[in-house]
Amino acid sequence: MTYLSVVIPAYNEEGCLERNSGTVLAYLDTLNKDYELIFVDDGSRDSTASIIERIVKNNPRCRSLSNPTNRGKGDAVRRGVLSATGKYVVFMDADLAVPIRFVTTCLNKLESGAPVVIGSRHLPSSSFKVREGPLRQVCGEVFRRFAQLSLGLRVSDITCGLKGLEKEAATDIFSRSKIDRWGYDVEIIFLARKLKYAIEEVPVDWYHSFDSKVRLGIDGLRTFTEVCRVYYYYMTKQYGV
Repeated sequence: MTYLSVVIPAYNEEGCLERNSGTVLAYLDTLNKDYELIFVDDGSRDSTASIIERIVKNNPRCRSLSNPTNRGKGDAVRRGVLSATGKYVVFMDADLAVPIRFVTTCLNKLESGAPVVIGSRHLPSSSFKVREGPLRQVCGEVFRRFAQLSLGLRVSDITCGLKGLEKEAATDIFSRSKIDRWGYDVEIIFLARKLKYAIEEVPVDWYHSFDSKVRLGIDGLRTFTEVCRVYYYYMTKQYGV
């Protein structure tokens, strides 16, 4: 079994993917652990697919999956996680909003026995190095509070892009997940709680990317709807929990 699988979903990431993948690979090489880096192209319309193809061709530790059309970040993460062969699985954003060094922070917790680890921007030792604009900050806080209260999510951060799981927990959780787009973070944390997996939070540094693919209007409304769907799936026993 591979020691570590790192999953990076990508949608129209030609502006940063080649540079950031080099940063990720250089760092993972320093860990002296057997690893794989999995890219999931979610139906990109720019040169993301060809960039991934070139990266995979030049590095035997890399492989890729692809969707013919854009299905959503949740679907891309699910595909990558379920295909992972690592004892530990970490997924993160292509823009490295959370720097790659925090993978080690996740691994330390996983190795200590935590089945699920999530990065948090809201712990005392966390740091916003580059903040979102005021409107995004307000919308993000409203969504965080809504998800916490409506689904009983007792964590300080929900949508931070860095999360890690022990392989058994990853398979158990993601094989049940149904949300394909931005609400997938809520669903994963909700399922982890219902399946009785302990969740450890770790502080991270955050560098907001102003090339974010999240559209405040339509995506914000859709994500609120997806939170309601999580509750509906649970109450109608569609998660098998």
